[in-house]
Amino acid sequence: MASLKLRAIVFDFDGVIIESAGIKKESYRKLFEEEFPDHLDEILTYQESRGGVTRRQQFEEIHENILHEKPAPGRVNALEERYVGLMFDRVLSAPLVAGALEFLEKFHRRTDLFVASATPEDELSHIIRERRLAPFFKDVYGSPTPKAEVLKLIAGRVGCATGELIFIGDYPTDREAAEAAGVPFIARLGSIDELEKCAEKIKDLTELADLLERMAG
Repeated sequence: MASLKLRAIVFDFDGVIIESAGIKKESYRKLFEEEFPDHLDEILTYQESRGGVTRRQQFEEIHENILHEKPAPGRVNALEERYVGLMFDRVLSAPLVAGALEFLEKFHRRTDLFVASATPEDELSHIIRERRLAPFFKDVYGSPTPKAEVLKLIAGRVGCATGELIFIGDYPTDREAAEAAGVPFIARLGSIDELEKCAEKIKDLTELADLLERMAG
């Protein structure tokens, strides 16, 4: 690829900054075992492909595309409440991705850093404050704003072209958002095998600084 002129770095959160992707997968499995036992395998396969979009959208799509019914009034809210109960405390205590703290400490004074996540924005901000990570980020964006729109908003805020951002994510939907916004993408491997195909990838954040240096040419 052409040399990268880097103006800001945007991180997905779960599975990129903290090791919470597995916690969330396990929580989804528990929820789906309780709520949809007759469709468990199909729903888990679906959820694997749609990780990175909002859980409310996932619940609505499960009803529409797998159960072939419209969710009853209040059903999505109930599913979301149960899911949060299964995962929230565990996410608050999940370890950071290897190299995350060192990278954030070193780079937040050099380059604007942002978070773009499918987690509801108030919940995401609360977790980041509780984890004492807020000082590292210029701003934090969560749902309901789609990630592709967030990336364009960040470019406007920084005053740069979208091609001067980097987005780091761990699901195909993150890569799709980056492509839709015209933002170079780095895959953090481990959540889903498909991202092994990405041109730029890291196993964790210990490798990120060197990769960014190579991309800058």
